[in-house]
Amino acid sequence: MKKDCTITQDLLPLYEEGLLQPETKLFVDEHLHSCDECRQIAEQSQIPLAPKVKPGLSSKKMIRKVTLRVASIQIFFVAIAFLLAMSTSLMNGSVGYILTYTILGAITYLFYQSMFMSFLIAAVPTLLWSIMKYMTDWLGGVPLESISGEFGVTIIVFFMHVIFTIIGIAIGFCIRKVMEEKK
Repeated sequence: MKKDCTITQDLLPLYEEGLLQPETKLFVDEHLHSCDECRQIAEQSQIPLAPKVKPGLSSKKMIRKVTLRVASIQIFFVAIAFLLAMSTSLMNGSVGYILTYTILGAITYLFYQSMFMSFLIAAVPTLLWSIMKYMTDWLGGVPLESISGEFGVTIIVFFMHVIFTIIGIAIGFCIRKVMEEKK
């Protein structure tokens, strides 16, 4: 590399910003007309860069913001799970929850990519709701047969929901694998 090339390449940022003295600008112009390598470097340096990240956000604030967003999504999923658990108990024998818990299992698995989190969010609210519903009926003075009967119903309802949540998780797993293969 010639000495003129080194000097010209060092001056290119100032040249592009229009901050050179007229004599120096003339030197760079003449060199760019005669040197293909430096001209190519000058053309590449005019390609716009990616937009900068907003300055001023500290890493703690950024982590807090991301954590808040993830927590709000988790609350949304848990709220949906509780609403589904409530609606299931209000259906009185209908099996419409099968599709909703399968979809909830698939969506939570796709979001968290964790079978444990999907199971926790989709199945635990059902268990809690079932316990509240059947045990309050029992504690409220409308006993069915016994406390063991109430627990039996609660466990059966819970396992039915778990089965359909696991089916949803399996569907989510298959969807994720198909999406990974397409990449």
